[in-house]
Amino acid sequence: MIKEKTKRRSWARRWWQAAFVLLFVGVIAFETVPEVRASTVYLLTDGLYTMVSGGARLDDRIVYTGAGADGSVLLEPDRRVTIRRGGMEQYATSREGESAAELLAREGVAVGPLELVRVDLSGDEALLEIGTDFTYYETVAEAAAFRTVYEPDPTLPKGETRVEQAGQPGWHEVTYEVVYADGAFVSRQAVAESNDTSVSEVVRVGTLVTEAQQGDTIASVLTNDDGSGYLILSSGDSLHFTGTMNIRCTAYNKDEPGLGELTFSETPVHVGVVAVDRSVIPLGTWMFITTLDGSYTYGMSHAEDTGVRGNTVDLYMDSIPECIQFGVRSSIAYFLDK
Repeated sequence: MIKEKTKRRSWARRWWQAAFVLLFVGVIAFETVPEVRASTVYLLTDGLYTMVSGGARLDDRIVYTGAGADGSVLLEPDRRVTIRRGGMEQYATSREGESAAELLAREGVAVGPLELVRVDLSGDEALLEIGTDFTYYETVAEAAAFRTVYEPDPTLPKGETRVEQAGQPGWHEVTYEVVYADGAFVSRQAVAESNDTSVSEVVRVGTLVTEAQQGDTIASVLTNDDGSGYLILSSGDSLHFTGTMNIRCTAYNKDEPGLGELTFSETPVHVGVVAVDRSVIPLGTWMFITTLDGSYTYGMSHAEDTGVRGNTVDLYMDSIPECIQFGVRSSIAYFLDK
């Protein structure tokens, strides 16, 4: 009977050893398939032998934040450490030359195959947080190139540029949002910038023209102490004026009785030609004319005709109905140095 039991045990041991070898070979084969390799450690034993196979070391699944260090960093000795998983916490004290993985092993904390360990060394106490999903923020100093700022300059001819302030590179702090899900890295993107020490380069871009575009209007007026200044037009262009005059504006057309196709200066009549009192506004004067309330802009005007008295300016228009609709309006003439 004893011999029979011994035979059965010997046969069972040989069967288990064979099964064990097959299982072990299966595990090894499983781990050699691309993208299928397990990320945990398998411990296989038959009671007599112990074999270890498996995947990533715990050190490879440790994420360091707040230290600017890689996974090889060691904890400072005698530092209080909080180990957090879910809503539970336990506490430990680090030892000389101890890594995060070694501390967890000493404390008997096992990390699952899809879990990560986030080590935050930014505070007085070290934090080891275990989980599958992490979203955290890290701020790092990075080189900052200077920006170029373009500012319109009504005093420079259009198209010309002038560097008013040279740019200087510097540093800035960039805050990144880092996301891990199911134990895997998902994204890292900048969400904020601060404390930029770079100096922007300021470039003046000229907008000064000698003639406004048809239909352009005045957006603002820059006036100097001597009465001269610049018209900032809606198009972005600018015109330089030497002075202004409040005027009374009327309108005329060549089809009115006694008028013809030519001006006093023997030039053809057209929109932009105006009649003036030569003793008040010399012939050949260029102006930009708009009503005082800004409701109507005649625009570029050239004094080529006569027939009015005092500070009245007669504006040529394409038709008599336009002249009637315009009537008489209080206006302002900006004298151009065109």
